[in-house]
Amino acid sequence: MFTVRDIYDLAIRIEENGERFYRQAMGEVSSPRLKKLLEWNADEEAEHREFFKEKKNAIRDPKDAEDELAEQMSGFVLRDAVSDHAFSLEEVDFSKIFDEKELIRKAIGFEQDSITFYELIASFISDPATLEEIENIKEEERKHVTLLQDLLQ
Repeated sequence: MFTVRDIYDLAIRIEENGERFYRQAMGEVSSPRLKKLLEWNADEEAEHREFFKEKKNAIRDPKDAEDELAEQMSGFVLRDAVSDHAFSLEEVDFSKIFDEKELIRKAIGFEQDSITFYELIASFISDPATLEEIENIKEEERKHVTLLQDLLQ
């Protein structure tokens, strides 16, 4: 149902949403340290987005117009599902966060929500190549969780 390119479109959208929320949050906090941490998170999301774009562009194009139409339709369904949402970040009132560790925990929650979403999408996919790419994306998200957890130390 969903192609590898669809999954990368989804990953790109999730990273864009995360970056947007972190950048918006920079205007809601007064602490320079928290602003810097939010900027770092936004920059990380932007780097991830570019990484996923490169992965998507490395995938060869569909064989014919019929496959391309089916790919566009399934991609639309996924993009619509994510839309402008940034999962758990949408519930965060950044103006009430005064502690770097609390902010990092919120960012970890966002990354973990992303992983959970990919696991949900994977349950609808039977193509081994697409499932492998989903695993690769989840691994990238896990690396981001590890980076954030290291910041908590």
